[in-house]
Amino acid sequence: MKAPVDIFVQTPFGKIHALFSVGQKGLMPIVFIPGMLGKAEDWENDLESFLPRPGLAISLRGRGQSEYPSQGFSIFDHVNDIEAVVNHLKLEKFILVGFSQGALYATAYAQKFPEKVASLIIQDKVLKQKKFGPEWLMKALGHPGYQDKKEFIKGLANESQEINLLKNCQPIALKPTLIMKGDLSILVTEEDLLEMKEIFQKSVVAIFPESGHDVSAPDYDLYIQTINNFIKRYPELT
Repeated sequence: MKAPVDIFVQTPFGKIHALFSVGQKGLMPIVFIPGMLGKAEDWENDLESFLPRPGLAISLRGRGQSEYPSQGFSIFDHVNDIEAVVNHLKLEKFILVGFSQGALYATAYAQKFPEKVASLIIQDKVLKQKKFGPEWLMKALGHPGYQDKKEFIKGLANESQEINLLKNCQPIALKPTLIMKGDLSILVTEEDLLEMKEIFQKSVVAIFPESGHDVSAPDYDLYIQTINNFIKRYPELT
């Protein structure tokens, strides 16, 4: 199989960058949405690990090689980025993976386009958000690689919003859903897991005993095996 190829998709505000592994025809693609300041390149190992399944990793606006507008940083603006890349590649149906903040973007996309998403994989994230405060802003401004993107970071903070996506999950409640949590992470509580499991009626919860927020570390093989085993449970996902 060939290495993933760079895709640049023109949008009304600029270009969105993604990595695409063509894979084998007939297999359902898997699409990765990185965390808050993550980029497509962070998912190259995953794209390779899931071959021959086609794979896509998207750098949302302002991340990696993607451009960003002067305004338009809400959750739903990020949904537009996913939509633009998916439509460009003419993906009809796929498994959608969201890590951390990317799980909010992925879930919001699935709620808007339930016919496109065959399955949802949520990685260590509660599907709720509060408006970002000064502490978040200062931390984000110091993030490696973003010192020259201060207006982008400020835009994310200024246009952040308090939202609870769990209130609008009816369109995707019956989608096969994998909820992944690092046992050492404090971001998702037992109560959160119970609430999500009740809403997503075909859900599986996977807890990684040695992991923090990044459920793929330290045992990457377990992480890949967990996703593969989940996919195998549902013939419609193969």
